[in-house]
Amino acid sequence: MIDQKDVVRMRVPFPNLDSKLAVQAHMYVCVDSGTQKEFVKCQTFKPTHLIRSKPPYRCIVETPDIKRNPFQGKTTIDCDKSFYIENVVIDRSLLTTKRKDICEDLFTSITSVIGHVAFAKKVIDLAPFLSLNQKISSEV
Repeated sequence: MIDQKDVVRMRVPFPNLDSKLAVQAHMYVCVDSGTQKEFVKCQTFKPTHLIRSKPPYRCIVETPDIKRNPFQGKTTIDCDKSFYIENVVIDRSLLTTKRKDICEDLFTSITSVIGHVAFAKKVIDLAPFLSLNQKISSEV
């Protein structure tokens, strides 16, 4: 069972199966668990992430700190959108290894920043998602 605050590595077919998120695994923080799971994306920090006229428009930049997060380098947490997936079981082997989750303080920051009106919840189609992630299965 994947819980809130857990960080997993997986591929997401967004916006399509040829996208960078589908081809290369990224880290995602679980912001809602249960049968309906919701994740925000983490990616390697780039200076362009600080330009507010370009996406991500709202983000959190984290430096590596084992007391706070499992990240190995400076990381951007995208707070513009989340990925919503229903009825899946995510194998615990997909959890990050240095630390399986983020601290409560960082989680509180994420939930606060994603509370804006422009926040988008992207529903992910189950079939392509499962085809990209062999250690994730359908709950049904």
